[in-house]
Parts: sequence; C-alpha cells; structure tokens
Amino acid sequence: MKNKNSILLFLVLLVITAYEISILTDMALWHDEAFSGLLPQYNLKEMMYRIGLDVHPPLYYLLLKGWAMILGNTLFTLRLFSVFFGVSTVIVLYLFLKEVFKNQKLALFSSILLAFNSFFIQFVIEARMFTLGIFLVVLSSFFLLKALKNKKWSWWLLYALSVSFGLYTHYYIFFSILAQALFLVFWVFREAKFNFANWLKNRNFQLGLASYILVVISYLPWLKTFLSQMRQVQESYWIPPLNIWSVPATFLKLTTGDAIDTVRFGYLLIILMIGIVLALFFSLKKLGGSAKWLIFLMLIVPFLGATAFSFKTSIYLDRYFIFALPFYLTLMAGAILGIQNKKLRNILILIAIFGSLISFPIRWSNLKVEKKPGMAETTNYLNQIVSTGEKIYVGSSFVYFTFKYYNQTGIEPKLYVTGDLPHFSGTALLSPADLIKDFNQEVKIGETVWLINTTGFGNYQPAVPGNWLKLREKGFQDVYDYRGWIIVTEYQVQ
Repeated sequence: MKNKNSILLFLVLLVITAYEISILTDMALWHDEAFSGLLPQYNLKEMMYRIGLDVHPPLYYLLLKGWAMILGNTLFTLRLFSVFFGVSTVIVLYLFLKEVFKNQKLALFSSILLAFNSFFIQFVIEARMFTLGIFLVVLSSFFLLKALKNKKWSWWLLYALSVSFGLYTHYYIFFSILAQALFLVFWVFREAKFNFANWLKNRNFQLGLASYILVVISYLPWLKTFLSQMRQVQESYWIPPLNIWSVPATFLKLTTGDAIDTVRFGYLLIILMIGIVLALFFSLKKLGGSAKWLIFLMLIVPFLGATAFSFKTSIYLDRYFIFALPFYLTLMAGAILGIQNKKLRNILILIAIFGSLISFPIRWSNLKVEKKPGMAETTNYLNQIVSTGEKIYVGSSFVYFTFKYYNQTGIEPKLYVTGDLPHFSGTALLSPADLIKDFNQEVKIGETVWLINTTGFGNYQPAVPGNWLKLREKGFQDVYDYRGWIIVTEYQVQ
C-alpha cells in the first residue's frame, strides 16, 4: 500500500511537472520577475546592496544567483527554480502528513490537491520566492513535530535552521513561525500544565526556547536592513485597504485560483465561507492527535495576523497566503475523508481531484496567452528593427525592467521620470545613468527615438515634445488586464 501511494504521487508529480514545464515560457516575464532576473547579474556585493534597497529578504535571490550561474539566466531556468521547489513542497507535505497522522490516504490526497491546485501552480511557474517560502514553511513544520516527539537537539537545530531560512525568504513567513511557536506553547502546556517550574525543566521548552534564540541571533545581521525596508514601505504604500470581502475572496483564490466580482456575486463568497467553516470544524473533529492543531494554527494565524496589522497599515495581499495553502488543503482533505458514507466520500474525493486537475488548464485557456505576448514580442519586434545609434526611452518603470531583461538591441534604454519613484516600482535596480528627466536632453534633430509605454499599472502616458514626428506605432497586449498593452512608438526628432 505504501509503495502504491508513493508510485501514484510520483506519477502525479510527473504529469503536473511536465505540464508546468510545457507552458513555462508561454507567458511573458513581468515586472516582479524581471527584478528576479536582473538582480543576480550583479556581483555579490552590489547585489546585496541593492537587495537592501528593496523590500524583501535576500535568500531567494542568493540561491537564484547560484542556480543561474550553473544553468544560465534564461526565463526558462529562472522559472524552473520555482518549479523545483514546487515539486519539493508536494513531496515534503506528503512526508510530513504521513509522519504526523500516520494516515497514508490523508497524506496522498492532500499532496495531490496541492500539486493540482490552481493558485499553487500560478506561483510554481513564476520566478519569485513563493515556492521556496512555502517549501520552508512545510519543512519547518515537519521538523517541529519531529523535534517535539523525539526531544533531540538535532531535530531542534534543523527546525531553527529552516525557520531562519524562512525569515530570510519572505517576511510573511513570520506569521507561520508565530503559529508554530503557539503550537509549541500548547504542546508544553499539555506536558507541564500551569507549573512554571515544570516548564523550566521541560526538555521541549528548553530546546524550543534555545531554537528561537538561535533564530533571533541568526537574524541580527539583517535586522537593520529589515527596519530600513519597513520604514521605506510605510512611506510609500500600495496594498489596497482591507474590506469585508478580503478574506472570503482569498479563500476563493486558494480553492479555485480565480476571483469573482464581489459586488455581483458576494453571496457566493458567503456560501463558500460557511462551507469552509463547517468543513474546518468537521475536519478537526475527525482528525486525531494534537498535530491537527498545528495544521489549524498554520492556516488561521496568518489570516488573523495580517488582518490585525492591516487595521493600521494594510499588508493584506492574496498571494502572501500561499504559505497557508498546504494546511488549508489538508484540513479540507481531512473533512472529506472523515465522511462515513463511503459512496459520498468517494464522490467528493473525485470531484475535489478532478476539479483541481482541470481548474488551472481552464484558467490558462481562458487567458489566451498565445494572443497576448506582452514584452516578449515587444522586444522581439524592437530587436529586429532598431538600428545602432537610435534612442530607446521607456515611459514606465513597470515595463522598463522587463524590457531590459529581454533587450538585445545593444542600446541601453533610459527610463523617463518626472519626480521621485515609489520603491515598489523597482528603484533598487536603478542608478542615475538609467534615468532621463527631459526627452530633449540627449537627442538631436534628425535622430530616431523609440518610446515604450504601457496602458497598464495606472495608465500613465508621458507627453512627448512637440517637435517629435510620429512615424509608426504598434501595440502588444499583456496577459492580465492590469498590465494592459505595451505600446511602441517610433519618432523622428524635427
């Protein structure tokens, strides 16, 4: 039975990984991914300096740099890094649940749901730090349970290392670590009750406390940079405020990968949340052992923490809850497997697996990626027709870095700015030589100028000088509406 489950999971991973690799470069690279692709091209010292100017910790970029040094810095290899950790996450979740619950069916079912989950696949094929982060969250949870059960310093050391790596990957993982710490308190309380002396003598409390002290010490070199990044974010923020639909909308995305119009279909979100809450209660009732509370805390604490922080400054963003996804799917799987009626249970298992299996391919088909080439085709067009000595200006930072990544014209593009740029536009990668504040400051009469603009990201269209004669213009649609169209215009200076 064990071998059959392992073989089935291997086949599932083989199929879904082959599918992910087959579409890995179909969608053009976008702003955040361009940041990932450009950053490793600096030497290590310069790279660390620029990471400090950004808003994320350094581990993902450091590992990606090593990966790119071995396999190359192509779009395929950059995204393959995320695929690698996506596959690793599914495997670790399977091992974790099998160890925790001694339940092969739950481990297999939950892992399959994660592998096929549409929300998960979106980040598996994106060159960002999310699959590395989710891998470390599941791995640290696995080490925590092993440490609590075995009470050996070696497991606690592995836990401390995985937690430190998580904190150096994404700041939202703090909420997951807080959930683990609360579970540690719960576990020690079961062993030592209200006796403070027993707490101090408790080996899990001693080793757990030592692990968190080690984590804090390991984070001290980055603390100053973290505080600087936090101040920068507070000065220029872009995440929309929390509203009554935020949490239900996130759970819809965790379930299906898609969003709906909350004004017209809010009642569907209410029904969904009622169903999820009931399923959570049922799952917790049916699952045995104390570890179920770790699963529950790993789901609920990130939502409570992000919501609480967002009353002051909004930090609530759907994609950051990717770190809670494996635990959500585990509890939903537990609810389905806990149904006594075998026929109903099997029907729901098939619906859940089949629904997950087709969800992303349907979404991908509806996106019509092949008709929306974005910056990939924009740059291909320019690479073929731009001549040496011509100028290339870009009117938005949100397409400047994507153009720089693809650019093979041999011409260094300039970003047109009229004032200070917000940090989230990628300022960490900019230097004064990249910027131009006056379109006429570097051009001469008779010269050809190419201007790249976007109708997305706020639809900012800079005005060009009156003595620029438009010769031709071409547009390339990007995949998502908020990214709009990329517009390339050729001008001759009169």
